[in-house]
Amino acid sequence: MRRRRPLTQNIFTRWVLIELEGLCTAAYQNTSLFKSIDMYFLKHRVVAGIALAVLFLVSGCGTAVHMTGTWKTQQAPAQGYHKILVASLSSNLGAKQTIETDVAAALQKKGVEAGRSLDMFPPNFDPKNEVSRNEMAQKIRAAGYTAVLTTSLINKESETRYVPGSMMYAPYPAYGWYGSFWGYYGYMYGSLYSPGYYTTDKTYFLESNLYDLNKDGVLIWSGQSETVNPNSLASFGKAFAKTLTDAIQNAGLLDQR
Repeated sequence: MRRRRPLTQNIFTRWVLIELEGLCTAAYQNTSLFKSIDMYFLKHRVVAGIALAVLFLVSGCGTAVHMTGTWKTQQAPAQGYHKILVASLSSNLGAKQTIETDVAAALQKKGVEAGRSLDMFPPNFDPKNEVSRNEMAQKIRAAGYTAVLTTSLINKESETRYVPGSMMYAPYPAYGWYGSFWGYYGYMYGSLYSPGYYTTDKTYFLESNLYDLNKDGVLIWSGQSETVNPNSLASFGKAFAKTLTDAIQNAGLLDQR
């Protein structure tokens, strides 16, 4: 079952930003309301605390990647693999470079030697050509790699949904800006109602396979993962690399020595 982001996240975040703007406006335009910054936050410590907590949460949120399923053959070696070549099967050079670099770095952090196919395969390499394929196989074995870890995008889904508008209300004296016209005007102007909007959720499904080069490239482990609305390629690369390498490690397939 697909994991969906809470619909209230954007609504609540926007409310917090409106609250902060109102607090700042009231403090600036009606300074007599509070004699000092300490008194100001003392009177609004609850609102300020919630606002800061939510802002830290939102700013710290990164791309989430979840493993949806894994498989492991009974022929897997007990000691795992110590030198792995990472190959991202993508025609997008930027995505290929990011994924291979981040996955190789994540494996290296776990004590495994890892390299990128970008550093091994020539730009004109044709995997369908038997001669080229045999030459690359010899080159990979000569470099000491015992396994190849491939990653590929197998599906992409888009879903448009409506996020309803919202309006928050609390009477005086809960908020100080009700105490003066300019404080109230500055807070409420343009902030009476947050209109709804449509947003499109994009879900990416990736498949990763680990092949044993000492056994004629037999498939040893396979896993599928998904991510919803990745913040950026850089953010996704790091999150995907950690999730993938953790799963392979949990399967006992990394020889960390």
